[in-house]
Amino acid sequence: MNKLPSVYKRAGSPVYWGSIMKNGKRKQLALFKNKKYSQEVLARLREENKGQTQSPSYLAFKHRYLDWGLANKSPLTVYRDKHAFSYLESFAPNLRELTEINISLLEDFKIWLKTKSMKLEENYKSQKGIKRPKGILGNTAINRVMAALKASFRKANEWDLMPEIRWSIVKRLKTPRGRVEFYTVEEIILMRQKAAEMAKMHKNYCFEETVVMLGAQAGLRRGEMVYLEEKDLDFTKNIISIQPKKGWTPKTNECRDIPMSEELREHLLYCVNLPRRTNRILVDNYGDSLTLDIATTRFKKFVKKCGLKGGVHKLRHTFASHLAQAGVDLYRISKLLGHNSIKTTEIYAHLLPSTLSDAIKYLPATKKPSI
Repeated sequence: MNKLPSVYKRAGSPVYWGSIMKNGKRKQLALFKNKKYSQEVLARLREENKGQTQSPSYLAFKHRYLDWGLANKSPLTVYRDKHAFSYLESFAPNLRELTEINISLLEDFKIWLKTKSMKLEENYKSQKGIKRPKGILGNTAINRVMAALKASFRKANEWDLMPEIRWSIVKRLKTPRGRVEFYTVEEIILMRQKAAEMAKMHKNYCFEETVVMLGAQAGLRRGEMVYLEEKDLDFTKNIISIQPKKGWTPKTNECRDIPMSEELREHLLYCVNLPRRTNRILVDNYGDSLTLDIATTRFKKFVKKCGLKGGVHKLRHTFASHLAQAGVDLYRISKLLGHNSIKTTEIYAHLLPSTLSDAIKYLPATKKPSI
């Protein structure tokens, strides 16, 4: 039995209301006092109207979806959505109606993206000295494009702009899952020593050390570091609060508190008392706030100076990996990192002291009887 459509009550109205799409526009209808009967009538009206409904244009939907995204998503996610649409338009430049998009089209689009990227990569490797061209996408990047498009078309289904389609049929490309990389304790000490040397030349301050401390001692993401403000630090309770700011929200849209270690507390107290022209904690040598890209570029150069490899996010892996090695359970690590699901935190499971080889020690002994 098909699921009945949803109906709703309006303030002061004795009957239920519903909506249908007519000539590409949504029309509100007053129905009946009985909810189930209202749903059945609405389902019949929608079915009758299907053949008469003019399919909305792809471009109209795209603009509506991106506007909706600006109000409901982070700027980075909207940016990725725009790129996903632009890739689809390169593949299907004559796309007019939204109903032209189906499983077959998306599967062909996925193959096209993969083939095009492989050819660009091949050409790039054969011609030494040329700049890496845009459009070379690995499997992870292609999966991200496909996920963005499938999310948008699910929203089109919700808005009754196209027929219900099981977009989950379009499978992800396989991506290798290697072991997570992190800095060792010795490498963190080396970076702090290098930062101390650099600080002597810049009024006893090196922003890279603050990045190291916030990443390796608190597991903060890049955006959480850049947008961290003085009001987010509670030195009485010794916690860092990750909370939304004007123009920025945490990745999971949820607030979380992270306890400060003694080392981190001491460093942040020092940072708070430095002359700054902003409320933010992470500043450059002149006391001005940093952008996400500048923070990333400068830290990569700093790591290279230390003779190491990696970036800001590797510090977050370091925080979690060191906790796992110390025997902290995955549940608590996931809460500190702000993961929505513990499955995301399972990449650190192999670092836990209790390994599979330890587990078999709990098997009962079964001695061979003597003959």
